[in-house]
Amino acid sequence: MEQEKTVTMELSASRVLRFGLILGVLLLVGACAPPPAKETQRFFWPLPPNQPRIEYIGFIQSDQDVREGGENALKTAILGRERPQPLFEKPMAVLGRKDSVLVTDAGLGKVLFLDFSGHQIRYLQNKDGKDIPFRLPVDLAEDDQGRIYVADSLQKAIFVFSPEGKELYSFKSGELNRPVGLAVDSARQRLLLVDAERQAVLLFGLEGDFRGSFGKRGSGEGEFNFPLDLDLDPQGNIYVLDSLNARVQIFDPEGHFLRTFGSRGTNPGSFQLAKSIAVSRFGQIYVTDSLAHNFVIFDLQGRYLQTIGGKHWSGSGKVVPGGFYMPEGVDVDAEGSIWIVDGLNRMLHHYQYLTEAYLQAHPIEPGQAYLPPALKNMDRVQ
Repeated sequence: MEQEKTVTMELSASRVLRFGLILGVLLLVGACAPPPAKETQRFFWPLPPNQPRIEYIGFIQSDQDVREGGENALKTAILGRERPQPLFEKPMAVLGRKDSVLVTDAGLGKVLFLDFSGHQIRYLQNKDGKDIPFRLPVDLAEDDQGRIYVADSLQKAIFVFSPEGKELYSFKSGELNRPVGLAVDSARQRLLLVDAERQAVLLFGLEGDFRGSFGKRGSGEGEFNFPLDLDLDPQGNIYVLDSLNARVQIFDPEGHFLRTFGSRGTNPGSFQLAKSIAVSRFGQIYVTDSLAHNFVIFDLQGRYLQTIGGKHWSGSGKVVPGGFYMPEGVDVDAEGSIWIVDGLNRMLHHYQYLTEAYLQAHPIEPGQAYLPPALKNMDRVQ
């Protein structure tokens, strides 16, 4: 009997020892294994089951967002952070370029040059290397050589800079009363300007020679009521944001009326106070609506596609992807990056149109599509 007890105890001890060894091995393997992959939240419009078309990339609010940037800054701001010292005072227009962005600031009286590759912030400068004090820089554009054009509404002047931001020349014209929108037609070597006081589109050579105009005040075809901006498609067709008529008018390169779209109201595809327009080479038209606190997307025929955004005040330090407080300028670059000035939040938002090349480099993984709860009722898509 004692012998049986001894055998049983030895077997039990052996089992305990084996269990302990197995457990130790499992713990050791677990400790050596890499941690589970953390799910990355990405912000898309529209949400599944619709096919995502636009992704929110990030924002520029302070100098640290240029000098540091990255995913951590976005996460910190979404979760909430102390309100940083704003980089902008009264931002108005934006020009997106590869590795840099330029922003006109009416409050500072300057044009900021945000160099992302060098993580630097500077200003457009004159020939002596000093920052140029503009009176009211309202819009800017770029030609196919990378030269930068800035319209100053109060000076009734156009300033031209090298791709690096050094002044080349400037010109004034007695034809200009109140320039507010600017585009460059490199193929035809000309500038197109919207003049809000003349209620017309004015055409100049790149050196400043006046070439003509079209439009007058009214509500008919080819007539304007406080036009604020314009842009061109790859064929040179002219898209004029006819703000107080709550519409976009489209003209051929010679200024002949083609078609119009838009209406006043709160329905999808309508405008409350349209402020800026950008035309993408991928076939989309982007229009910011200041009073609706969003931007609206159309195809080149004027068919409504999507509304993105809603009212959000970031004074608490919390940034909401898609949240705006009276957006102003919009621009889209050759790669499909969309830049939007968030006026009263004094910041700049960066979105990306999901091109084939972008999706190959940044594929959407299962579970990544996310929309902040505050904006879920604003995810409108046609």
